[in-house]
Amino acid sequence: MRQTRTTTAAATAAAIAVIGAAALGGEATGADADRVPGLGPAPIVAAPRQDERRPNVIVVMTDDQTVGDLAAMPRTRALLGGAGVTFDRSYSSYPVCAPSRATFLSGQYAHNNGVMGIYRPTGGYSRFDAANALPVWLQDAGYDTIHLGKYVNGYGTDVPATQPPGWSEWYGAIDPTTYRMWGYSLNENGTVRTYGSPRDEDPRLYQTDVLAGHALRAIERRAGEARPFFMSLAFLAPHHESAALRQATGRVVRAAPRHAGARAAGSAPATPAYDEADVSDKPRFIRRRHRLAPEEAVAIDRRRHERRRSLLSVDEAVEQLVATLRRTGQLERTYILFTSDNGYLQGEHRVPAGKVLPYEAAARVPLLIRGPGLAAGARTRALVSNIDLAPTILELARAAPGRRLDGRSLLPFARDPRKRATRPLLLESGRPAYRAVRTDRWLYVRYGSGERELYDLHRDPHELRSLHADPRLVRTRAKLSATLRRLAGGGR
Repeated sequence: MRQTRTTTAAATAAAIAVIGAAALGGEATGADADRVPGLGPAPIVAAPRQDERRPNVIVVMTDDQTVGDLAAMPRTRALLGGAGVTFDRSYSSYPVCAPSRATFLSGQYAHNNGVMGIYRPTGGYSRFDAANALPVWLQDAGYDTIHLGKYVNGYGTDVPATQPPGWSEWYGAIDPTTYRMWGYSLNENGTVRTYGSPRDEDPRLYQTDVLAGHALRAIERRAGEARPFFMSLAFLAPHHESAALRQATGRVVRAAPRHAGARAAGSAPATPAYDEADVSDKPRFIRRRHRLAPEEAVAIDRRRHERRRSLLSVDEAVEQLVATLRRTGQLERTYILFTSDNGYLQGEHRVPAGKVLPYEAAARVPLLIRGPGLAAGARTRALVSNIDLAPTILELARAAPGRRLDGRSLLPFARDPRKRATRPLLLESGRPAYRAVRTDRWLYVRYGSGERELYDLHRDPHELRSLHADPRLVRTRAKLSATLRRLAGGGR
């Protein structure tokens, strides 16, 4: 049931009063320093005057993209990173599809929003309270809202593919067809339309291009309008297609026909985490893994190229978005955020393919933000998470949330990339079950099995030597354990 939202003059004044300090937050000031009862994060401010034009906001989200995959996207790096701010330390709090997307739409950790997995009964779309989420809050604040592409897993399987509340325009990909580059179905504002068949590979019906086309037309329709819009554009790439298609085509994910054979990736990054030599410090499920066989290494390299080729059309879509916004006179009042729902393991720590785990390759995601007032080509090392996306958008829209948020606005760091964040972040998963805390220096993981990991990320950025049994770090472990208990309890 949707919660009632109230905004009193006193609460709003209190929110404004703490923006300067609380928006930066940190371990030293306590987890609740940037919270105002009934308002969520502090940066929610008073409603705009009638003559103020609030910005448009576009979130472009890919699926399973690593930070390294940005190498295949020169247009995105130039038009968003080069014209805006790159967040070098952005993390997915639950690095897998449905929980990550629910966190984006709720501003809450998975254990607070209730989506603790991909499938029922613990996760998926059926667990998500769509009536009390970001698009609803933005509509209440006077925004047009548009969604295109993948939504929370289970849309169309766990729950009928009806249009969720809060969306003015809806082009939602219906599971299980979401995982096809051809032969997928979209609910287009209440009408289901299927594009091609799974194996026809009609260049006009490639999923990325069709979604981009819908997005461009939605932007064009709003040219000259005073009413602001929020757009969520969620591409499948570089996520693999369905198992049946992978078997039938011999490819993990198919690029647009115009990119067939394109070389979008260099050699595999030579990091010590790849095919890790000694995993004796790792939990049992990692220790049981053998060193990568030569054929596995070949498969990993082939998969990397296929994944990056699929991102070439996303890169073109970003260029088209920027060009259309510029041509229609909307670019200067639009913020564009580019990110992924989670990263992807490709041989790191002996895992040939996967996500979910708390390691850097799976949890770290790209995050680029371009918009009015942001420096061009800036980088920030602020420690941030996908819990921060909704608060950022709400601050831009001057809108109020309907639930208490775990994140905070990214705008102080985007506007001044020199600012540092020392706030700890929670990482969590239901399977394998773990809770972890990531600070500026440490990654501490506590598994449901009772096993532990502890990495000094300053000295060991590749997470090769766990210090969980080091007697010299008793106090460090105790402090991290206490922080983890607080975060896992909701930070209330």
